[in-house]
Amino acid sequence: MPAILCPLTEVSPEGKEVIYASQGKRCYLMLFAQAGEILAYHNVCPHQGRSLNYAPDRFLFDPNGQLVCPHHGALFDIRSGICLQGPCKGAALGKVAVSVEDGQVVLADDALLQA
Repeated sequence: MPAILCPLTEVSPEGKEVIYASQGKRCYLMLFAQAGEILAYHNVCPHQGRSLNYAPDRFLFDPNGQLVCPHHGALFDIRSGICLQGPCKGAALGKVAVSVEDGQVVLADDALLQA
């Protein structure tokens, strides 16, 4: 059965942080509405494992729409999750498969918690 992350109406291009808990584990995810789809990633910078939001549901973007790590300035392409510039250049954010069902953003299964 799909796990509901949040209502679709809560996800914007500026981002939404979601904490998903299952099997005694917690995952911090970030969701972005982009070009009619929902992009989802683990909210973990590959450089030092820190979150990419600087406050709840607050993410930084540069003038070109690239996600900016608030800690060390790494720039991520929001569509691919790849770091384009900064200390983790070439690394990628951990992508999470989600879909929209009945107005809710859902996670297909708990597989992401196995990592």
